[in-house]
Amino acid sequence: MICLLANLFCTQASAFGGDQGYWANWVKQLANNGLEHFDGNYPPLYVFWLWVVAQIHNLFNIPVEKGTLLKFFCLWPVYFAHVGLTDFASRMVARFKLETRDAHIALAFVALNPALLLDGPIWGQVDLFPCMFGIAALYCINFRSKIKYASMFFALALLAKFQMILLLPIFGGMFLRRYKTSWRGLPLMVIAVVLVLLPFILAGNLSGMLTHAYLNTTEQYPYSTYNAANLWMFLVGNTSRDTLPLLGLSGDGIGFLLAPTWLGKILFVVVSAYILKCALFAKSLRRTFELASWNAFAFFLLLPGMHERYLIYAVPFVCVWMILDMKKSWIWTTLITAVCAMNISMINGFKGADLWTWVSGIAVVGFIAAIVHNFAPKAFPFVIEKLKAVTFPHFTPYAVLGLFLLPILGSEISGLMPLQVELKDNQFFLTDLRIDHYTQQYGSPRKNRSVDGNTLTVKGQQFENGFGTHAASELFFRLPDNAETLEFVVAIDDESGGGGSVKFSVEDVDGNTLWQSGMVYGNKGAQRGSANVSGKSMIILKADPDGDNSYDHADWLNIVVTKKEK
Repeated sequence: MICLLANLFCTQASAFGGDQGYWANWVKQLANNGLEHFDGNYPPLYVFWLWVVAQIHNLFNIPVEKGTLLKFFCLWPVYFAHVGLTDFASRMVARFKLETRDAHIALAFVALNPALLLDGPIWGQVDLFPCMFGIAALYCINFRSKIKYASMFFALALLAKFQMILLLPIFGGMFLRRYKTSWRGLPLMVIAVVLVLLPFILAGNLSGMLTHAYLNTTEQYPYSTYNAANLWMFLVGNTSRDTLPLLGLSGDGIGFLLAPTWLGKILFVVVSAYILKCALFAKSLRRTFELASWNAFAFFLLLPGMHERYLIYAVPFVCVWMILDMKKSWIWTTLITAVCAMNISMINGFKGADLWTWVSGIAVVGFIAAIVHNFAPKAFPFVIEKLKAVTFPHFTPYAVLGLFLLPILGSEISGLMPLQVELKDNQFFLTDLRIDHYTQQYGSPRKNRSVDGNTLTVKGQQFENGFGTHAASELFFRLPDNAETLEFVVAIDDESGGGGSVKFSVEDVDGNTLWQSGMVYGNKGAQRGSANVSGKSMIILKADPDGDNSYDHADWLNIVVTKKEK
C-alpha cells in the first residue's frame, strides 16, 4: 500500500518533457497507423502497452498530448513492477527470516526507494519494468523446479529493454553451470519470443522494429557520457565525443584504443568476463544477485554513451541482494541508490505545481495523526496489531493496485473527454465570430487552443471551444443586432502549472462593466459568468493580471451567445 501511494503521489510531479514527447509521438503513431508503420526505438514488449494506451485514446476520443493522463497511462507497467518488487522482497524477507527491525528497514527501502521513484513516477520512465523480468530469470535459474522458466524470463527482459543484456554474464554462466536442466526451458523461450514478435511479423514491420529498437540504439549517442556521473564524466566531462583518445593522443595507430568508445567497452568486457567466471561457480541466490548488482554498476560506470538514468538498472538487483545478505550489502545498496538518485535529480528533480495539494494533504493528515497519537497513544499500535493478525492472500497487493488504478483511470478519462455544449436554435459560439481587434501583452489569442497552443484544459477537464489568452489582454468582438446574453466559463489554463491570478470582465466600448469575476487563481477551479449584451454592438473580453502577470494564461471557455427569439 505504501509503495502504491508513493508511486501515485510522485506521478503528480513534473515529468521529463523530452521523454514525454517520445511517448506522445509513439502513441499517436500507434493510434493512427497501428504497428505497421511504427518507428519508435523501444523494444516490442513495452510497445504493446503503448498500443493499448493508443486504443484507449481512440475509444474515448481523447487527444494524445503530453500531460498527467499520458504519464499515468504509460506508467502502469512501472506501478505493477514496483509493487511486484516489493512483494518479492517481502517473500524473501519471510523466507530468509530477517530480524524484525532489518525486515522493516529493507522493505521500506524497497517500497520508497528514491532512485526508483525518481526514475519511474517522477521522470516518467519505465526502466524498472524490464528489471523485473531479469529478477525473475535470475531467481528461476537458481531452483531446479523453476529453471524451465528462466530462459523465457531472460528473453522477455531483452524484449522489454535491450540494456538487460548486462545480465548475460550472470545468466549465461549459471545457464552453462546447470546445462543438464537449463536447456529444457529453451522451447518455452522460443514460444514466448514468437508470441511477442508475431504482431510485428503480421504487420510487416519486424525488421523495422528490430532495427530501430536494437541496432540503431547502440550508436544513438556518440558521447563519452550523456549526463551520466560515471568514469568518463570524471575523466573527460559531459558530452565529449567518445572517439577522442585520452591524454590528447592522436587517434592514429594504437592511440584509438584509448578513446572512451573502445577503452570503455574493453574495460566492461574484462569485468563481464570476470563476472562470467564467478557465475560459473555461483552456488547461492545471494551470490547471483551480488554479481548482477556489480555488473549493472560496471555497465553504467564504464561504458560510453550512458544516460543519467542508467544506474537505475543496478538498483532493483542490489535491493534484492540487500535482503538476501543485509550485513554485507547494505552499504553498497545505499551508495548505488544515492548516486543514482542524485544523478537523476540533477536533470529532472522532484517538482511540479500539481504536488502542492498532495504535499499539503500529507502535512494535514500528519498533523491530525499527531493529535490522535497524543490523546490516544495506544490507537495506532492497536490498529497495527489487528492488521498483523489478518492473513491476506498473495494476490492482495495487485488487487489493491487495480482497485486504485481503475477509478483513477475512469476519473482521468472523464475529465479529458472534451466538455460538450448543446446549442439551441437561437445560440452560437462566440468563436464563430472573428476577433475584430485585440491587445495582449504576451503572445496572441488563440481560438480553441491555449495561449501556448495546447488543448484548453482546466483542472484536468478539456474544452473544445474558447479562446486562450494571456493577461493583460482585451479581445474586441462585433455582435449581431439581436444578441441578448453571453454565457461563458473563465479560468487559468493548466499549462500555467497552478500559478497565475487573473480578474476577468466583460465591458462595452463605452467603458461600462457588464460582468466581472472575482480573482481567479491557477490552483483553483473555473468560474461561470453571464452578461446582458442586448443593444451592444461591440463587447470587450478583458483579462487583467493581479500585479505581476507571470503564469496568467487566461482562458475564455464555451462562450455562448444567445439571440433574441423572434
